[in-house]
Amino acid sequence: MIKIAICDDLDSCRKQLSQIIKDYASLHSELQIDCSVYDYGEELIVTANKIGGFDIYFLDIVMPGLNGIDLGSALRDGGYNGKIVFLTSSEEYAIESFKVKPFNYILKPIEKDKVFSALDEVISALSSKKEKSIVVKTKEHSVKIPLDEIMYAEHCKRAIVYHLTNGKTIESVLLRTAFMENVQELLRDNRFVACGISMVANLHHITMVDKETVIFKDQYKYYLSKKVCAEVRSAWYDFWFGEDNQ
Repeated sequence: MIKIAICDDLDSCRKQLSQIIKDYASLHSELQIDCSVYDYGEELIVTANKIGGFDIYFLDIVMPGLNGIDLGSALRDGGYNGKIVFLTSSEEYAIESFKVKPFNYILKPIEKDKVFSALDEVISALSSKKEKSIVVKTKEHSVKIPLDEIMYAEHCKRAIVYHLTNGKTIESVLLRTAFMENVQELLRDNRFVACGISMVANLHHITMVDKETVIFKDQYKYYLSKKVCAEVRSAWYDFWFGEDNQ
């Protein structure tokens, strides 16, 4: 399922873009696209907080109240790294919007072929990440786990326990070597960061890093030292605003 949000204060633009996305979805039924429409940013943020964010955001830049750039910044601050496509009638906002690392821009008036092209590119980028997985050997069998579904992995009683976004856990067989040697496959992906020597977290699923706490999307809190939290906070910031996360 690919969740798309449209936010534009103009009803005509919302309807036009929504219809174009429906047309795209009808041509790509295997993608299972779900599109939600909002006329102001505050409403979109409320929904994002309830469902854990969207995969793609089409945001009008010029809107009353919370404009598109501020909305994008608020989403990033909230821990949502969905791909942002800005809708604008002028390129003058390109420099200002850089801070939220948009994936693309579509100039108004909206044209169907440009939206289709943007969707092709952003869905390809999403798929390349979501399709990555690891194989974990457990006591019973081997399990293939998509990296996107791993919230964090921790060293527990000489094994690795993988905590998944659906609330389930998967425990590996007993380790014969150090924990960090066994999680290198995760750490080669820019979504993951080492939290000390006994935990690896998926930055995609972190919503906040306090002085001694890492908070995930389901509001689960993991307590770490101040030094480690400072390192994780730095990595988390780089993940949202660095070039690799565009």
